[in-house]
Amino acid sequence: MESPGNTDALLEKVTELNQLYKQVAELMLHEHGLSSSAINLIKLIGNDEYTLKDITQKSRLDKSTVSRQMNALVKKEFVTKTTGEDKRYAYFTLTDKALDVFSNYHKHLEEKFESILSGWTEEEVHMLTVLIGRLNRSMTNRI
Repeated sequence: MESPGNTDALLEKVTELNQLYKQVAELMLHEHGLSSSAINLIKLIGNDEYTLKDITQKSRLDKSTVSRQMNALVKKEFVTKTTGEDKRYAYFTLTDKALDVFSNYHKHLEEKFESILSGWTEEEVHMLTVLIGRLNRSMTNRI
């Protein structure tokens, strides 16, 4: 960008977009009885099986935070916890209930964004997708 004014305006728009996205996502999470940390852990686990240590490393969260969140997911019957042959390790997998809730949440979020972008042309949506992808790559390369 050539002038600081353009950068300031861009930063304002990115900040505003981030805040609005958070509002939409929080509304969707609330409607599905989820928290952002729960959805992040469900997404992280996917169709795999992980130990608490694996989840802690992959999520980059504190062990006590992950333990508390995983226990909450077990209590909600979103995750099953099984003990392996070595009793020191427990393994976590998603239940069908978690997969259904995640699928419904994701579908609802997509529908919300389709509604938000309903007045846009396909070309405008594509252009926005390309530009956000480019911004994400530039940010990733400079972090």
